[in-house]
Amino acid sequence: MDPITALAAAELKRRLWRLTVRVLAVVMPVAVVGLLALGVFTSSLFAGDTASAGVQGVGCGGVDRPQAAPVGSLDADQLANAQTIVAVGRRLDVPIEGWVIAISTALQESGLRNLPYGDRDSIGMFQQRDAWGSRAERLDPVASTEMFFTGGRGGQRGLLDVPGYLQLPVTQAAQAVQISAFPDAYAKWEGLARQLAGAPSITAASCMSLVGSEADGEVVQVALTQLGVPYSWGGGTLDGPGPGFGSGSGVVGFDCSSFTRYVWFQAAGVTLPRVATDQAAAVAHVPLSEVRAGDLLFFHDLRDPAGVYHHVGLYDGRGHVIHAPTAGRRVEVSAIDLTADKPWGELVVAGRPSTAT
Repeated sequence: MDPITALAAAELKRRLWRLTVRVLAVVMPVAVVGLLALGVFTSSLFAGDTASAGVQGVGCGGVDRPQAAPVGSLDADQLANAQTIVAVGRRLDVPIEGWVIAISTALQESGLRNLPYGDRDSIGMFQQRDAWGSRAERLDPVASTEMFFTGGRGGQRGLLDVPGYLQLPVTQAAQAVQISAFPDAYAKWEGLARQLAGAPSITAASCMSLVGSEADGEVVQVALTQLGVPYSWGGGTLDGPGPGFGSGSGVVGFDCSSFTRYVWFQAAGVTLPRVATDQAAAVAHVPLSEVRAGDLLFFHDLRDPAGVYHHVGLYDGRGHVIHAPTAGRRVEVSAIDLTADKPWGELVVAGRPSTAT
């Protein structure tokens, strides 16, 4: 190679190397952030599928509310929500001053009401945004109160994460969690919040450790062990996946009702009827606003005869259904919004099995 050609090649090589370095300087951070985001998404996905709703993890399967005596001009719903805040706070060992901060916050954000709307994507008592948790969680007074105290599902800071929150003025402690555009707005509610936190009928509220709450968690855990099992029409027994018949012949797996039947039997020794419609008739029905982990969700299409349900799944407590969907698919976890008029475009009824089922 002659000197001129060699010099030109060397200069080209040098320029290509500088260009490569510049490209890597731009691309590598983006790639790293993308990989980290994927990891966080994957972790939160699986964490969301295996955890229970509300504060069942700390033993709050529901709220025992005595008849609330009048406080100011608040109505029954507002008083019940104050009782929920106190009950969850007590279960989490939050001092009374923490109850006052939480109640003041809810009074400012929603008027102490569980609102299904708000500014942009904010909903619930504390007007928590999408990043805090699923819509079902933010509209669950127990779950949303737990998140206010302990933090959102996306890593948002809760009251218990605020250093020295008990020594801060109420409005500053509330603002440390809410990060509101009106940081001083909470102060005006402190007086009423202290009234509520000191009212015997409010402070007597407590979390219930329901007999079925531990079984409910076990139901979800057993259901999750069957993810990926094929759908098999007519397949499945109380002992596990089995061969189906008709269109499911030759496939070892579950159909929707044999799946729920297997899970409840394995988790709690409860024997449900074989088909979805009979299961719906055999269990106690509960309002969708009170559904909890392990409950059965029955689906009724308007084309179905009255009282007939063509599909059933298990609620995971966090805005998802664990179910065997249809032929050609496998046991999976699917998102569902139980606050919608017709989740999945169909009428949904919730049922709760028990040892008496």
